Amino acid sequence: MKTKTREIGRGGRPAKFDEPSHPVTITLPDRILKWLEAIDADRAKAVVKAVETALSGSETATGESVGELRVAKDETLLVVPKSRLLAAIPWLTLVEIAPGRNLLSLQDAVTIEKLEVTLGDLIDSHPEANPVELRILRTLQEKIRAPRRNQAVWKEEILVVRDLPARR
Repeated sequence: MKTKTREIGRGGRPAKFDEPSHPVTITLPDRILKWLEAIDADRAKAVVKAVETALSGSETATGESVGELRVAKDETLLVVPKSRLLAAIPWLTLVEIAPGRNLLSLQDAVTIEKLEVTLGDLIDSHPEANPVELRILRTLQEKIRAPRRNQAVWKEEILVVRDLPARR
């Protein structure tokens, strides 16, 4: 005789997300909590939406590639993920503009050509480096090479202000 068995649920609340998830306890400033509330009344969903929005469409967010940020009709800034090898170049600064997204800042006397050659030298001298790091360097070098040859890449100054006093 067959008996009908009832599936027993886990009980508790239904899952918020359709993928594996884990409870996390964090302390956030009140102003951030207010911003999250404006995104979604459920804080967990608000955090997920904020992170997905901040990092969506950006391979750089996952540390995988060089991205592009269009700033004008015919102008694009290159955006790179955090990179140990790039950070080691003494005359280059990575300026974080969003999580996992950095602009490249070259010191005044440094030319685009010097950057391109340095990238090639790093690739050649670090064959054992993390493959993701090497892919970042190669992609950056490729994205600079063609425009440089066509004189379509240049340096411009941007204003960077450190430690602005908090607004009241």
